[in-house]
Amino acid sequence: MARKQVTNNALHIRLRYLRNAEAVLALALPGALAWHWLRSGAAVDWALRLPPAVLVGLMLLQGAGYWHLKLISMQSRQPLPVYFRPLYRSLRTADLIALVVVTIWLAVTALRGAATTDLAWAAAILAFAVLEYVNYFGVQLMHDTGAEFHYLWRHRRLRRAALATDLARRQGGA
Repeated sequence: MARKQVTNNALHIRLRYLRNAEAVLALALPGALAWHWLRSGAAVDWALRLPPAVLVGLMLLQGAGYWHLKLISMQSRQPLPVYFRPLYRSLRTADLIALVVVTIWLAVTALRGAATTDLAWAAAILAFAVLEYVNYFGVQLMHDTGAEFHYLWRHRRLRRAALATDLARRQGGA
């Protein structure tokens, strides 16, 4: 007999929130930035601003995918799918390479005299991408619940990121 999926406990609600928020942000953030830049009337160096914006959007989509897989795993009380670890290890490497490439691109365009405004926008968005990378594959940077703040206060350190923890687990664990 198949196990009944429990879908309304607090953890499942939290995982749905994280999945949905990251999915919406993945599309809304780059779109909102592009809309703002178009409406500003100022000249925009799209080749400089778009790469970090697209990178952030792609990383947020990866986060949404992770939370979706985690939600399904928790609801079904089954381990994460067998493709999870190879996929997210590859994404971790690809993200790191992309961060390095975009950083080099910004440095080269800065040396060639790119406009300060364009560089500032690109660098700020790239910093957000770096923070997302750390938040997924290093330590948890987002703290928005009382329990998370309590953990920080009690242990005086950041917790390992959930995705990093799941990547480090042996195959077969949820």
